[in-house]
Amino acid sequence: METACAKLTGRALAALPVTERARILSGRVTIDLDAKDVEVFSTRKEQVVRSYKGEISARVHAAHWAQAGVVLVADLLDGRSDGRTHALGQIDRAVDAVRAANATGQVLFQGDTGYFAGRVAEKIVARGALFRLGVPRSTALWRAVARVHEDDWIDALDYPDAQAALLDHAPAGWPEGTRVIARRVRYDAADLSADARSRRSRTVGRDQLALVLDGIADQAFAYSFFTTNEVLDLDEEIALAEWEFRRRTEVEELFRDTAHGAGLNHLPSASHAVNAMWMWGALLAYNLSAWLQMLAPIGTARRRIATVRRLLIARAARLTSTGRRRRLRFTAAAASLIGQTLARIRAHRRLQSA
Repeated sequence: METACAKLTGRALAALPVTERARILSGRVTIDLDAKDVEVFSTRKEQVVRSYKGEISARVHAAHWAQAGVVLVADLLDGRSDGRTHALGQIDRAVDAVRAANATGQVLFQGDTGYFAGRVAEKIVARGALFRLGVPRSTALWRAVARVHEDDWIDALDYPDAQAALLDHAPAGWPEGTRVIARRVRYDAADLSADARSRRSRTVGRDQLALVLDGIADQAFAYSFFTTNEVLDLDEEIALAEWEFRRRTEVEELFRDTAHGAGLNHLPSASHAVNAMWMWGALLAYNLSAWLQMLAPIGTARRRIATVRRLLIARAARLTSTGRRRRLRFTAAAASLIGQTLARIRAHRRLQSA
């Protein structure tokens, strides 16, 4: 499935206009690593366990090519499977897949704190790629943040009350050139909670949070961190890297779209092999949607599976017979869109045969 998807992605990209094709194939290749738990309601299913959230679930691990909008590799494991361990094999397969699709640009891997491990960074570097990985908050990071001079904070792009800074801290034992970027966001005291379960309050340093909760301070900063091996010397480069890492939502959209549009919100069988094929059926629907959108003139923004199905697939038509020939007659709007899409496919085939 992975090999076939890589080849078909290459064929679909080859049908794009020259400038768009060059942007995707020759520009930077961003691969997002992420995982999604799929809850089930029976412990009799193979390779399902109770996750840290308390749900009986399996876990889908996937690598998603952001610029092309396709899934490169995926595996179905149990609900406690560790992305830091499993990513090592997926990194190799993902790089091989983008090269099989004829992409030549620099590869950049992105992942949240679930992929924060020196061995993951080393594997990425060994494949000649760059990385951006979320960093769990720690005492060392709080100390590094405290050393940042106020003038060194840079306004974040498209994020009011947010700033970014390069820290003089790097995880021990990581590849040479690794650095950490911090983002801080200002919140008023009314926006912070004393509840230990509050996700926002957990991102505020303990000392700052105590001052706010005691009424001594009326504002506090919430922090998040990621590490990278990119060369970032200019303020503009730091701000852009933070902006891109913050906007890595394509892989999350993958899981939302496949859950609501292709059935990846449940696993129907007790057999792990059957459920793995069910997973790939949902992911293939996602990739088919992406390939169709490369060829169909339905706008520049990515449409969800249900929308593509409504516009291009599930269209009513009359079957007519004229002169011993049968034809499907669509409505005017559908006929125009489907006709343009088929014309692009035929033009691409003629170009390949020539």
